[in-house]
Amino acid sequence: MSEVVFNEQAFYNHLGGDRELATEILKVYMVDAPARTESLAEAVKNGDQVLAVKYSHALKGISATIRANAIALLAEKIEMCSRKGDLDKAKHLMPKVFLELDAVLTAVRKHLTT
Repeated sequence: MSEVVFNEQAFYNHLGGDRELATEILKVYMVDAPARTESLAEAVKNGDQVLAVKYSHALKGISATIRANAIALLAEKIEMCSRKGDLDKAKHLMPKVFLELDAVLTAVRKHLTT
């Protein structure tokens, strides 16, 4: 797991400092990222290459948006493995995704309550 799981400063800089927009995006992330991660895990488990690519790509995008770089990179690795049909490798990366997601959600939750 990475030390900086959610780079708040980079996220706010990307949004031009718009705190209202940032809060909306973070609230969506709190719901969307876990759902996409669960869908990704199910796709990988079931050997569904098309859905694994779809959900890993989506998780990568939403995580990169909030500057949760470690989970975005993990999702990108899973996307590349899935595109190549290597779902066994993708399956081995999923526990790291869940750990990183927990850390990101904790950081975002803490940020939203301060």
